[in-house]
Amino acid sequence: MTKRILVLVTVVATVFITLYSCTTYYFRSNYKEVNSLLHETANLQTKPFLKAHLKNGDICILRDNWKADTSLNTVSGAGSKYDFNRNLICEGAISIPIDSVFIFETNTKIVNPEASRVAALSILAGVDVVVGVICLTVPKACFGSCPTFYMNENDNFHYADAEGFSNAISPSLEYADIDALNNKPLSSNRFSITMKNEALETHCVNDVKLLAYPRQKGERVYHSPADDFYLCKDNYVLSMAKADEGNITKLLQEIDYQERFSLSDKNNLSCKEEIYLEFNKVGNSKNIGLVLNFRQTLMTTYFIYSALGYMGDEVGDVFAKIESSSGIRDKLKGGIKEKLGNIDVYSWNELTNNWDFQGGFNETGPIAINKQILPLKKHSPGSDVKLKLVMNKGLWRINYAGLTNIKEKVTPTEITPNSILNKGIPDNSALKSIIDPSDYLISMPGSEYKFNFILPGENEDYELFLYSKGYYLEWMREHWIKDKDLLKLRQLVENPELYLRTEAKEYKRYETELEQQFWDSRIDTKTFSYYAN
Repeated sequence: MTKRILVLVTVVATVFITLYSCTTYYFRSNYKEVNSLLHETANLQTKPFLKAHLKNGDICILRDNWKADTSLNTVSGAGSKYDFNRNLICEGAISIPIDSVFIFETNTKIVNPEASRVAALSILAGVDVVVGVICLTVPKACFGSCPTFYMNENDNFHYADAEGFSNAISPSLEYADIDALNNKPLSSNRFSITMKNEALETHCVNDVKLLAYPRQKGERVYHSPADDFYLCKDNYVLSMAKADEGNITKLLQEIDYQERFSLSDKNNLSCKEEIYLEFNKVGNSKNIGLVLNFRQTLMTTYFIYSALGYMGDEVGDVFAKIESSSGIRDKLKGGIKEKLGNIDVYSWNELTNNWDFQGGFNETGPIAINKQILPLKKHSPGSDVKLKLVMNKGLWRINYAGLTNIKEKVTPTEITPNSILNKGIPDNSALKSIIDPSDYLISMPGSEYKFNFILPGENEDYELFLYSKGYYLEWMREHWIKDKDLLKLRQLVENPELYLRTEAKEYKRYETELEQQFWDSRIDTKTFSYYAN
């Protein structure tokens, strides 16, 4: 009884402090002036702050030293509080329940374990000055786009086997992603994959597991854009491929790192192009699927970083609106992504002399190559198959195109990790976070986690897929803040068709430099540690 009363008193005291601890003072600066001052990059290292965007619309700014309390689930410190209309309410001691916060902003590195919940909601502003990692020439081509995964942890970063949840740029946009690992025949029932944070981002990982299905010699299992899995056999090599530049057959016949891509249109970034594929002497064309290996260029990355730059010093305010408004989230899920479109697939129908629409491929991310299958349901009988790909010019890189016979739809087995190593050291806390569906593994720049799995069966071969779920928060680079343009941000979200036309000239200035800058700004997890700087 005494314990219950003590808990009740503690809760009441916390609420009382939260609501009434501020002492009102006269304050000349309005919120916009204070916010602008906080984001001035010249003094970022000398005036640390934590800004909380509350779910009721208020904002609290804590200066200098602030502390997180895991037992009370609060953040407290000295600062100022503003109401929904950004009028100053009070200044003084403030205690904030973390559950009342949509998003945090800070220019202070969060290194204390007890502040992990704060880190999971924090946009870090200007911290690239502190860690000394910036993109000087082309700020909108910094390496990034979610966690990267490697079957061989020492692989060159150009050869990542998967990248997780590339579109999940905010907590409310969290989703699960599935990537084919395209693994060689297995010789052991033990399998490991390493997850790295090679960018200036906070990765909040809710789940990582393997999806496995047994395969016999000559069989493959492929994942479709609809998240179905198909057991397949027999591969049909591409006979001919043509694009605007001519014959590209050799680029698409083999699974290698020779990719076909194009540059964007100089007048309209949503301009489309076509690729024609021919497969001759297909033995069984009744139940077939198109296998495509592809990834995106850096066009989407450029748009994401441009949007962050347009937000400028109001980045936290914008993300708070994203968290609070399902309408805004729907526009982000559609909008410019919908305008850029999929890799749409059509098959030639000899009977009607028309192209029949089959479906499309779409997976965001410029790092790992996606390997998917699209079942072809409507096509002419016969041994020759003709296909057409329609896609946004300058957006897609295609590595391979082939046909295969589909035997049946299958359901892979889910396998959770049995251990996790944090840069070689067993990390039971990380394992607990991944297994607990309500918890998150927080991965900071330079982090490297190795997930170990035990597969069922001692001498069985499996087709493996990586399932990852979570979201990530980009850090605001100091160069981006200078690009603030809320009108352009609104155009990007509300009128993507106009934005893609007006931004074409600016994008063409950087297009040929983006790739080199992107890969050069990647963080080496072997030499860099967020916690050591």
